[in-house]
Amino acid sequence: MKNTGLSLRKAAVTFGVPLATLGRKKSIGPDEIKKKSGPETVLSSQEEDHIVKWVLDRAAMGAPVTKTELLDCVKKYVQKLAKKTPFTDNRPSRHWYEGFRKRHPELSIRKPQHLSVSRAAVSCEELQEWFKKSGAYLESKNLSKISPTRIFNCDESSLLLCPDAESVLAEKGSRAVYKIVDGGKEALTVLFMYRADGVRGPPMLMYSFKKTVPKKIVDNTPTGWGIGLSDNGWMTTETFYEYITNVFYPWLVEQQTEFPVVLYMDNHSSHLNLPLVFFCREKQIELVMLPPNSTHIMQPLDISFFRPFKDSWKKCVLKWKNQEGVAQIKKENFPLVLKFTSDNMKNEKNVVVSGFKGSGLYPFDPKVVDYDILQKGKKSKGE
Repeated sequence: MKNTGLSLRKAAVTFGVPLATLGRKKSIGPDEIKKKSGPETVLSSQEEDHIVKWVLDRAAMGAPVTKTELLDCVKKYVQKLAKKTPFTDNRPSRHWYEGFRKRHPELSIRKPQHLSVSRAAVSCEELQEWFKKSGAYLESKNLSKISPTRIFNCDESSLLLCPDAESVLAEKGSRAVYKIVDGGKEALTVLFMYRADGVRGPPMLMYSFKKTVPKKIVDNTPTGWGIGLSDNGWMTTETFYEYITNVFYPWLVEQQTEFPVVLYMDNHSSHLNLPLVFFCREKQIELVMLPPNSTHIMQPLDISFFRPFKDSWKKCVLKWKNQEGVAQIKKENFPLVLKFTSDNMKNEKNVVVSGFKGSGLYPFDPKVVDYDILQKGKKSKGE
């Protein structure tokens, strides 16, 4: 407070300011007066900027962040940073959320449109726009003409422990032909990873065990492969993060891969949590999200790999059982049969390379995409 030569009492009368207010201002000093009122934020400005960037990236990818996702994300973030917070169980409150929105006016609350499958189907124009924007982005990062050894695609699929039986020989005119099988339709999810030159990366096998994986499964799983756990045996945010950090990245290093690399993947929100984005930025793994509802056109593994692989799986399950003298494929056998199938799949590399080429992802070329598939899809729905 500037010294005018007036006493506090006289200054209060002269300027119409309560005497108690002037006394408090004088006692706390000018530096404290300049400080903002209210409690300090839990996260630093830089940390909040990272979160804002993640929110905006998710929105641009067609997977906008909900309030629940944001609060869950911040909870995991502060736990990862080992920060002490006033939050209950480290999860931010409604007051923090409201303050966060005020501090970042570039974010707004929007009501998302729910599209039916037919309305959400990707159009030719949308795909071409995606190629235009993605091409420009890759060009800006000097990644548009890199080697296929630096370009990857991952995708999930499920494999039946007891696949559908092949056709059999029987007496002509038989009304029904039966074959005793293992029983049930139990399937396990596998995350496959392939390079644009057809080289197979380590997969991740998903199981529905609650806490730990049985030793037999661990012992039968090839070195370097990933094993994930979730309640339903499906890929989750945490298991995908574990795969990228503990399986995929170490494999890239082991392969002496040149960084940065490009990883094309679907835009499922479970793949896009905050720690994953941070890790990939740090390790120079450029995540490129494919357009929504376009996996049948844009996902290399969907285009050319999964169908022949599953055909091979059916044959290899029977062959492996005969070879090992067992009547049933159990979960503990699954890694062995998966490797057996992968190693015995015909033209594996050529099949994968064909998928990258047909999707226009390597070489990067929107002209090779079969846009006629979009028209066929509309006709089949009577549009």
